[in-house]
Amino acid sequence: MEKKNIRFIVCDVDNTVIPAGENALSERTRRAFHKAIDKGIHVMINTGRHYTFLQKSLFDDLPMDMIGTINGACLSRRDGSVIAKHPMTGEHMRAITDICLQNGIGLGFKFEDRIVTYANNDRFMNGYLLSDQDLAPLILNDCEKRTHHETAGYPLGTFIVCRDSELGPFEELRREFEFAWSFRNGFDVFLREINKALSVEAALKEYGLAWDNVIAFGDAGNDTAFVEKAAIGVAMGNAKDGLKNKADIIAPDCRDDGAAAVLEELGII
Repeated sequence: MEKKNIRFIVCDVDNTVIPAGENALSERTRRAFHKAIDKGIHVMINTGRHYTFLQKSLFDDLPMDMIGTINGACLSRRDGSVIAKHPMTGEHMRAITDICLQNGIGLGFKFEDRIVTYANNDRFMNGYLLSDQDLAPLILNDCEKRTHHETAGYPLGTFIVCRDSELGPFEELRREFEFAWSFRNGFDVFLREINKALSVEAALKEYGLAWDNVIAFGDAGNDTAFVEKAAIGVAMGNAKDGLKNKADIIAPDCRDDGAAAVLEELGII
């Protein structure tokens, strides 16, 4: 591991640098990122969240230039303007919608501009928002007409609210899509070729850097693609075993400021 070559820190958010139930970086992690930035190292978050659902504290705590969102399907600037995106096809959108309608599954599509429900709005809202009920106005209910894509373009991501036992009707689609369990009572659904490595690659192009310059932190299966490609891939102590098996380093848990601890121990900051 060429620690001296690290010029880019890329981190998932939930349960990687911000524990579940919290809304901000710890002071130790915030200081660690600022020390890196002061050394000329770029810091980027790379999350499954939609831009509109990012913790507001991140914008106060980090002078980040770019943000990876929707599991790699979108790279945005700080102001939300899009640098790169990877929408699904209309055929895929309709297939997912039909299954959700027929099986009572809550469905929200992550469009470029916002999250929009296309099936079973109440179930989606109850499962997805959890304790974040104040974010409800950010989600548009289009379950009656289902026409938002006509002006916004096809979705960049999908979230379904259901139990694992309800995934049977998606069997055919699971050949093409990844279904990643989320703490928000359901599954992030994304094409297998769309992953968080894509948003990192777009950012590397913007910065004129390469994977050899990256240290990456994650906790879940949807983090595997960019953690595995990074020069130094780090799985949090609370990460799933599948990710730990792909990582170079196992950090302390998120609640124990694992990302900051690794940056300190490696001498990157």
